[in-house]
Amino acid sequence: VFIKDKEGRSLILHGVNVNADAKGDSLRVGWPKKQDYADLSEKWGFNFVRYLVLWDGIEPVKGEYDQEYFKRIKERLDWCEELGLKVVLDMHQDLYALRYGGDGAPDWAIIDDGEPFEMQTPWELNYRQPAVIASINNFWDPSRGHGYLQDHFIKAYVELVKQFKDHPAVIGYDLYNEPTMVTKEIFSFEERYLQPFYEKLIPAIRKVDKDKWIFFEPTALGVNQGLRTDLEVLKDPGPGEPRLVYFPHFYTIDYDTYDQYIGFPVFINKWGASQNHFIKKQKAPLLVGEFGVNQTRSDSPKFMDDVLTMFDKTTSGWAYWAYMKNDSWSPFNDDNSNIEARHLVVRPYPKCVAGHPVSYGFDNKTKEFWLDFKVDPKIDAPTEIYIPKHHYPKGWDLKIDGKENTWKTFLDYKSRVLQVYNPEGKTKEYKITIWPKK
Repeated sequence: VFIKDKEGRSLILHGVNVNADAKGDSLRVGWPKKQDYADLSEKWGFNFVRYLVLWDGIEPVKGEYDQEYFKRIKERLDWCEELGLKVVLDMHQDLYALRYGGDGAPDWAIIDDGEPFEMQTPWELNYRQPAVIASINNFWDPSRGHGYLQDHFIKAYVELVKQFKDHPAVIGYDLYNEPTMVTKEIFSFEERYLQPFYEKLIPAIRKVDKDKWIFFEPTALGVNQGLRTDLEVLKDPGPGEPRLVYFPHFYTIDYDTYDQYIGFPVFINKWGASQNHFIKKQKAPLLVGEFGVNQTRSDSPKFMDDVLTMFDKTTSGWAYWAYMKNDSWSPFNDDNSNIEARHLVVRPYPKCVAGHPVSYGFDNKTKEFWLDFKVDPKIDAPTEIYIPKHHYPKGWDLKIDGKENTWKTFLDYKSRVLQVYNPEGKTKEYKITIWPKK
């Protein structure tokens, strides 16, 4: 199952999270300027942005929405539209709130029961601090007497949707970043708390936006590392076919816990199998909302290559964490310190397919790209394949198996996008192969 564009083409989304720096920025937008957004599409061929928005930016004062914050978001969405970047608005949080070294909830929505807090390093350890545990539990469990917190969150989200439901760059909404509990209730969290929360939030959004896609995440702890989600199938009350997207994150146990890659993709493939198990029930597109790694490690290129290979086989796209400059995790450093990582994430891929993709992939060793797809003769718009120059310095050759005389191709040399027009009146499966010239 794939997200479709207005021409009916299946979308494959490659992009980044923008922007981690928004968390501590007083304006909640982070460092990227318009040219930085332009680099995403023009330099590196990305077509997707998972854009962080924050509850404390939307509703810093209880019941009051910050219109200036919405204006700043709109300015950046306008840039994305001009640059051909599709955006998912991500209601982000970590550690529940900025007070705890994270981001998300405004101060008035923090109910910590008077529990203590002491800042920890690394930041993830703050999840075990009593004040953080209490604040998270008071948000997720209405029986603790603070059900108004979820009510305000949902109303704030609906206000966000009202502001941007008609913006052409926005394709959907990510409901809640990395939902979790860290108490004994973690094992029943999805069933007892997350599922009912989504079953309130999704209909609230659909009352004001019946068309855009709704992206939902499983619990972070465990599922990020490759366990199966316990979520049940979610319903979309909107008209027509469901427009829900399963949007897990990927941080496998070997790298996330032990900070080293074991050298073969057992945990990587376990993650893929676990997520596929759910989408067979949900019958929804699978995209990866976050993945990333410390690029200064000697084993990170092998890890990245194996991860991206699995994503090509399993998902319909991803967003790298995160768009940063001069950071150990970033492939986009100004000094080109992580250039090998950039060459891995900036790879050939079908941005949109005039039909149904059967399989696609890229072999980083041989530099061969392939796309198998079933043509939809009702679609007049072309299949578009991004072909980055650094993988083909001497050029490339193209083959279309079962090629008809009516195939037409066009290469935009500036954008490095190959357009392939379907043969007229044909409904069958074809394979496009691209490989480097010798």
